[in-house]
Amino acid sequence: MKRAMIDPAKCNNCSHCLVAEKCPTKAVIREEATDKPWIDFYHCRGCMKCKEFCEHQSIIEETKPCDGGFSPGW
Repeated sequence: MKRAMIDPAKCNNCSHCLVAEKCPTKAVIREEATDKPWIDFYHCRGCMKCKEFCEHQSIIEETKPCDGGFSPGW
C-alpha cells in the first residue's frame, strides 16, 4: 500500500502550499498558517499526485506491505 509523507527537513512551509491546495482527497492538513503541513493517512489514497505539485520535492512515497488481514501494515 502506497502513502505519501512530507519530509519536514525538505518542506519550506510555503505560505501558499500547492500540495495542500491541489490534493484531490484534501489529505494535506495545516493546523495553523505557520505550521508545516502533514498528510492525514485516513484521507490519503496513495495517488501520489502531490509529488508533482511540490516545488521542493518534500513528498516521500512510503510503501508498506499488507498483512493479508484488515490492517494495511501502518
